Amino acid sequence: MGRFTVIGAGALGTLFAVRLSKAGHEVEVVVRRAERKAEIEAAGLRLMDAVSGSEEKSARAVITAFPRVRLWEEKEAFGGKDGSGPHVILLAVKQSAITRELGLELGRRMGSSAWMVCLQNGIGHLETLAAYVPAERLLAAVTTEGAMISTAGEAVHTGSGMTWVGAVGDERAEVSEIMQKNLVYWLQLAGFSASVSKNISSRIWQKLLINAVINPLTALLRVPNGELLSLPGAGELMRALYDEGVALARALDIRLEPDLWEQLLEVCRRTANNRSSMLQDMTAGRLTEIDAITGGLLREANRSEIELPTHLTVYRLIKAAEAGHRP
Repeated sequence: MGRFTVIGAGALGTLFAVRLSKAGHEVEVVVRRAERKAEIEAAGLRLMDAVSGSEEKSARAVITAFPRVRLWEEKEAFGGKDGSGPHVILLAVKQSAITRELGLELGRRMGSSAWMVCLQNGIGHLETLAAYVPAERLLAAVTTEGAMISTAGEAVHTGSGMTWVGAVGDERAEVSEIMQKNLVYWLQLAGFSASVSKNISSRIWQKLLINAVINPLTALLRVPNGELLSLPGAGELMRALYDEGVALARALDIRLEPDLWEQLLEVCRRTANNRSSMLQDMTAGRLTEIDAITGGLLREANRSEIELPTHLTVYRLIKAAEAGHRP
C-alpha cells in the first residue's frame, strides 16, 4: 500500500482522500487553516453519492493544517528510509494556490521517495512546480470525476469519470513507469477508473478545452452543467468556444481526439446536476480559476498571435462579475 498526502480538502481532494483511505492506504489531508482542520475533524471526512444517496466515511485519514504538516515534520519516514514504500503528494488545491513560494517549500521538503501528482484544471502550474520539484518525480493527473463540496469534510460525488496519469518529464524513465503503474493500480483498487497516459499533455489540453467551455458559461448563466444543453443560445456559445480552442491547439501542434466535442457533451450529461467549481466560486463571492483556464488559453493565443474573441469576451465578463462581488 502507498502513503498519500492530499493537499487541499476541496471536492476532488475529499473524493480521493476518502476512497484511498477506505482502500487501506495511509492518508493525510492537509488544509490551510487550523479552524478548517477542527471543522473537518468534528464532522468527519465523508463522501456522498448523488445518485444512490449512499455515504462513504473515512475514520482513518489524518487531518493536518499548515504549518504543522506531517509531510514536512516526518520527511525521513515518508521519504522511504524506513522501507515503507513511496509517498504520493496529491496536489488538489486550485491552480491559483500554486505559487513560487509553495513550489519552493514543497521542493525543499520532499523526501527521496516522494512523488508529486497534480490535479489542476488549467495550464502553467506544472512549469511553476518544475522549477522546484525534480522533474522525474512530477506527475500529472487528469480526471473527469465530478464532485462538489457540500459541507466541511463532505463532498458529493456527482458523476463517475476517468483518471489518466502521466509523466511531466521523461515518461520512458523506468522508475517513472513503475510509479505510474503503481498509482493507477492503487486508484483502481480505490474504485476509480484509471489508466496510464503516454501523452498527458494532450489529456491536459483536452480537459482544459472542456473546462473552458463548461465552467465560465455555467458561472455566467448560474446553471448546473446539464442545463447548458437545453438553454436557448447556450449551444452556439459552447460551439464557438470549442472551435476557437481547437484552432489554437492545432496551431500549437497539440493532438486532440476527434470525438472531443462528443466527450464535452457527455461530460455535461454525466454531471448534469453538478455545479461547476467556477459557479460555486461565483455564488460564494470568491475569485474563480478563470485566469488559469480561459486566461491560460488567452496567454497561449497571444504568444501565437491568434485571436480568441469569444473566450476573451467570456473572460472579461467573469472578471467583471468577480469585481462586482468584492466587498
